Amino acid sequence: MPPARERALSPKDVVAAEWLKLRTMRSAWWIWAGAATYTLVGLAVIMMHIGSYDQASPQERASFDSADPAVAVMPIVAFFIGCLGALAITTEFSTGSIAPSLVAVPRRVTLLAAKTVVVACVAFASGVLFAGLSQLAALLLLGDRPPPVNPWPHWSDAIPTAAGTAFTTLVTALVALGLGALLRSAAATVAVIGALTVVVPSLAHLLPEALHLRVASVLIPNLAPQVAGAESAYLLSPPVAIAVLTCYTVVALAAGALGLSRRDV
Repeated sequence: MPPARERALSPKDVVAAEWLKLRTMRSAWWIWAGAATYTLVGLAVIMMHIGSYDQASPQERASFDSADPAVAVMPIVAFFIGCLGALAITTEFSTGSIAPSLVAVPRRVTLLAAKTVVVACVAFASGVLFAGLSQLAALLLLGDRPPPVNPWPHWSDAIPTAAGTAFTTLVTALVALGLGALLRSAAATVAVIGALTVVVPSLAHLLPEALHLRVASVLIPNLAPQVAGAESAYLLSPPVAIAVLTCYTVVALAAGALGLSRRDV
């Protein structure tokens, strides 16, 4: 009697398996702890910034930067969550577990799609959590202080900014996932994500003013206020900013899918 054929895994089964892998990955919990710790550090910096504002003269107060967590906190939090997206795929290459994963799910694009669903859900939830809590804390710290240190005339004005930073956190994680599938190295992928989220946005300010705004406006961390439609020096409307973020995601995941499909494990 011939042996019974094993039932093929459904897409739901593959997604469930990828969720199990991610939540049982020890480094994932260290990454979330790192993001939480940096959020507290960023809020402490905001508190000191507000203290300096209170001690400043009226003339000095007029030139103060805003105490916005989208600037002081969320870019680094997005980097942490991006590291999670990278490790969701590079850990399998470093441990060799990618081989049994491909035995269970022979279609490599299906495997990457399942990882994309899981990473997207976790990254967006993390972005909403950290952005929401940091914005709420900043609102409580700012009280009724006026602009420019308080960027929100009303508490509801902080909601679009929080949504924008959650969206850019999601995109950062998916870009990291795609790059991880392409590069197959945690160190290389984390280095690229660090450059995209921290290094290049910092260096962009050193460019000549005319070029600076053009470059800075299309960098992932700077797209958050543009997605939200908040007042800023950047150049893009919300629909264009969303389109740019979509391009980042599609290009990275397409490159990752191509690299995963064409190269041996």
